[in-house]
Amino acid sequence: SKKTKDINRVFMVVLILHFSGVAAYFLRASIMSVASERIVARLRNNLYAAILKQEIAFFDEHQTGELVSRLGSDTTLIQQAASSAVPEVVVGFAKVLAALAIMFWISPKLAGVTIGFVVVTLVMAMPFGTALGKLSKVYQDALGLAQTHSTEALGAMRTVQAFAAEEREKERYRSKIGDPAAVKWWVPQSNMAQKTTYSVGFYKSITSSGLMSIVFGMGFGSMFITLWYGFKLVVDGDMTLGKLAAFQSYIFQIGATMGQTTSFLSQVIEARGASGRIFQLLERVPTIPPPTNQRKSADDTMETTKEEEDVETAAPPPPEIPLKPSSMEGAIEFDRVRFAYPSRPDINVLEGISLSIPPNSTAALVGSSGAGKSTVVSLLQRFYDVTAGSIQIDGNDVRSLDLKWLRSNIGYVQQEPQLFGLTVRENLCYGVDRKLSQEEIENACKEANAHDFIMNCPNKYETLVGERGVKLSGGQKQRIAIARALIINPRILLLDEATSALDAESEFLVQEAIDNAMVGRTVVIVAHRLSTIMNADQIVVIEDHKIADIGTHD
Repeated sequence: SKKTKDINRVFMVVLILHFSGVAAYFLRASIMSVASERIVARLRNNLYAAILKQEIAFFDEHQTGELVSRLGSDTTLIQQAASSAVPEVVVGFAKVLAALAIMFWISPKLAGVTIGFVVVTLVMAMPFGTALGKLSKVYQDALGLAQTHSTEALGAMRTVQAFAAEEREKERYRSKIGDPAAVKWWVPQSNMAQKTTYSVGFYKSITSSGLMSIVFGMGFGSMFITLWYGFKLVVDGDMTLGKLAAFQSYIFQIGATMGQTTSFLSQVIEARGASGRIFQLLERVPTIPPPTNQRKSADDTMETTKEEEDVETAAPPPPEIPLKPSSMEGAIEFDRVRFAYPSRPDINVLEGISLSIPPNSTAALVGSSGAGKSTVVSLLQRFYDVTAGSIQIDGNDVRSLDLKWLRSNIGYVQQEPQLFGLTVRENLCYGVDRKLSQEEIENACKEANAHDFIMNCPNKYETLVGERGVKLSGGQKQRIAIARALIINPRILLLDEATSALDAESEFLVQEAIDNAMVGRTVVIVAHRLSTIMNADQIVVIEDHKIADIGTHD
C-alpha cells in the first residue's frame, strides 16, 4: 500500500542517515586519533632533541626520572586530550550553542533564564578549573620524582641485592607514591609535609569531582527553575504546553552535554598543566653554546689592553661565528681560570689555575679527592664555561670554537666507562659521523688491547654488550672505551682515572693500551697510581683548588 511504501521510504532515509552518521563518526575519530599520534610523535622527538642539547649543568640540576616523566607521562596526557577530550569539548560546546539558539526561538524569556544559569555555572567552575590545573602540574612533578627513585634502584639492582636493601628501596618508593591511610581529606594540601603522587592525586580527584558536581547541580537546578517558570508562562497564556515540553527536552540535552563535556574538560586542564612542563623545556635555551644572536664579535672579545690583562674579570662571551680550524695541534693553556659549578655558585672549585701543556706532551693531574682534577677535564671539553679567566687550545679560547669540532678532536675515557646496550661495533662507532671500515675499527681495538677478547666473543664485533655493558668485565669495558676514544684519532686524549677501579691483570692491559694511545697526542691524565703518571712530561699537583706544584717524576 501507499502508506507502507511511505514508511519504508522514511525508514530507508533514516537508515542511510544512521550509517552516514556512523561513517562520519569513524572518519572524525580516525582523523583526530591519527592527528594526535602525529602531534605527540613530533612533540616527543622535539622534546628529546631539546633535552639532548642542554648543557651538563642542566642535568646536574634535573633528575633523570623527572625528564623521563615529561617524555612519557606528560606527552601521553597531551595525546589523550588531543585525540578525544578536545574534540568532545568542542562538539559539546557546539551542541550547547545550537540548543540555546533553538531555545531562544521557542521562548526568549526561558532562554534568558537558562543562559543565566550557564554563566553562573562557568563562574563557579573557574576556581576549580584553576586549582585542577595547578594540582595536575604538581602531580606530574611528584610522579617524576617517584620515577627517579625507581629508575635509580632498578639500574643498580646488584648493589640493592648485595646490601639486602630491597625493603629499604620499597619504602623509599612508597614514600614518593604515598600511603592512602595517611591522607585525610580535612588536611589541606598546603599543610602536608610531603606531596606524594597519592596525596596530590587525592586532592586532584576531589577537585575534579567538585567541578563535575557544580555542573550537574546547576544543570538540574536550571531544569527545575525553567520548568517552574515555564508552567507560569503556560498559565499566563504566554506559552503553550507543547513548546514547554520541547524547551525542556533541550534543557535535558544541555545538561547531559555539559555533564559529559566536564569530564573531558578535566582531561584538557590536566593536559594544559603537562604542556606547561613540556614547553618550559622546549623553550629553554642552553647556555653552552650560547645563542648566536647574543654573541659579540671575535674582535670585541679578544682585544684587551695591558691594564685589563692585569685584572681578573669574568670570562668574555664567545664570538658570533664559532671557529672551525682546519686542524688541531693540541696546545693547551689555562690562564687564571676560576670556576664554580652552577648548582653551587658560591663554592669555587678552581682558584686561579694557570697551566701550559705543549702539543704531543702528557700532563698528569694528581691531588686529593675533590681538589678539582676532574673539573679540569670537564672544562677542556666545555661541559661547563669558566667563571673567570680563559682556556685556550692552539691559541683559541675554547668558547670561540665550534663545539662539535672541539669535542670531535678530543678523546675521553672515564673511570666508569659508559657503554650502551648495543653491539660492540655500535659502541665503538658511537658518535662517529662517517662510516668506518672494519680495518679502522680493528686497528683502534688492537691499539687499545681490545681486539683479542672481542674476537673471542660469541658474535665478535656484533656481540651485544648488555645494558651499560653488563656482559663485559671492568677491564674489557675500559679497553672498549679507550678504543672508542681512539677511533676518531683525537689530537687530545683525556683520561679520568681510567685504571683506578681495575684489578692488577686488567690494569696491566689497560695501562699498556693507554701507553699506546699516548703516542703522538696531547694527553691529560687524572690519576693516583704511580704506574700511570711516571712517564708524564709534567706532573701537576692540585691542592685546595689551586696548583701547588708542577714537576716530573724524576
